[in-house]
Amino acid sequence: MRVRFAPSPTGFLHVGNARTAIVNYLYARSNNARMVLRIEDTDLERSTRESEDSIFRDLSWLGIRWDEGPDLGGEFGPYRQSERFDIYRSYTERLLGEGNAYRCYCTKEELDRMKKGGDGEAESYTYSGRCRSLTDDERKKFEAEGRPSTVRFRVPDNVSIVVNDRIKGPVEFNSSNIGGDFIIVRSDGVPVFNYIVIIDDTLMKISLVIRGDDHLSNTPKQLLVARALGLSEPEYAHLPLIMGPDRSKLSKRHGITSVEMYRKEGYLPHALMNYMAMLGWASESGEEILPIEDIIRQIDLKKLSKNAPIFDFQKLRWMNGMYIRDYPLADITILFMPYLANAGYNVDAIDRTHLETVVSILRRYCDILSDIGHLAGIFLDEVCVPDEEADAMLKSDDGKNVIRASRTIIRDRLDSANFATGLIPAVKGATSLKGKSFFMPLRAIITGRQKGPELDQVMAVIGYDKCKMRIEYCHEHYCS
Repeated sequence: MRVRFAPSPTGFLHVGNARTAIVNYLYARSNNARMVLRIEDTDLERSTRESEDSIFRDLSWLGIRWDEGPDLGGEFGPYRQSERFDIYRSYTERLLGEGNAYRCYCTKEELDRMKKGGDGEAESYTYSGRCRSLTDDERKKFEAEGRPSTVRFRVPDNVSIVVNDRIKGPVEFNSSNIGGDFIIVRSDGVPVFNYIVIIDDTLMKISLVIRGDDHLSNTPKQLLVARALGLSEPEYAHLPLIMGPDRSKLSKRHGITSVEMYRKEGYLPHALMNYMAMLGWASESGEEILPIEDIIRQIDLKKLSKNAPIFDFQKLRWMNGMYIRDYPLADITILFMPYLANAGYNVDAIDRTHLETVVSILRRYCDILSDIGHLAGIFLDEVCVPDEEADAMLKSDDGKNVIRASRTIIRDRLDSANFATGLIPAVKGATSLKGKSFFMPLRAIITGRQKGPELDQVMAVIGYDKCKMRIEYCHEHYCS
């Protein structure tokens, strides 16, 4: 078996396309198949090598490994469509020579008029076949006028085309209802996707095409081309498209949609791979967090839902947080370090053992790696400037009472040996405050926040000098 992923390098890798790549990869590994990476770059104006490189980078980051492609080569290359134009040209000449295609000289203005009804409104349009039966004299006249021509495929009338889809089951089309004779080569000589994709799939010996179901309506056109050329036909499996929470097509207005942004925000590739692989599918055990090896073992196209899955951004965050908390401490510390550096901390100057201790506490409160930049100050800043909630608490009467008592006690009764265990009971006894009225102000003094790790977890890690400095800071700003 051979499968392929064929992105267009016209922008960042969308999570919907990434899901298609993931399913292809997992299914290939499950069936000991080869996976081909083909770059469909016939949109010459929008395709860039920068985009192609970013696709390679994102796929590799996810852990997807292909067996053949532009970077690896292979028996069936080239693997960029822009490098295969000579191949397509020979097939075009064959179609023209055998009467299965013809040159169309209709101008854009003429086609626009054909698409309009009597009232000037656009209607569902089927090409009239105006240039199907031009005489030699008519062709010569158009060419003498300098009219550019496209090449159209001659669609046979009233032919049933059945796509035996591995996910949807049999889907039947009639050739009379697919829009008429369609363009296979544009006037600039560049071949069209619906034409060359089946040529590539056949020549690259792709046996199963797994792609989004937005391509399902294209499939009958591709199969007609294959039959006209006598090419073998792959099997198909069309994945339902991912929807946003409002059940519309997933887009930027719903949240992050590019793999690159998930990587930059601090999602782990294993988590994103796990989440995307499970969209529209359930494991045998019902568990949602699974090693990739288990997903590879269990994946079955027949078990994929025919309904469009909803992309749950919060569930992905939750799953990513679970991966962060389960990661080996030394490894997750290394992954956190760039985000600490981005937050302004000189991570190379921090003792590694101390840094791992900090991470071991803070990762419980991080759903993505970038979250640590908002929390690290609890341990790494000399003074934690209180946030809005903490500031309001420290301005209250209870807050000021706790500040004054803390300052007196840490100055007169505590030192580096006993402050971590002695500060809380001593201040509690001195103020006679209980519950939130006591703990919330003390948390605000020491951490600058109302939420986060428990004080008895963090004080020893923060250290005596920093705790004393923070108490003095709060006394100066709220009690002077």
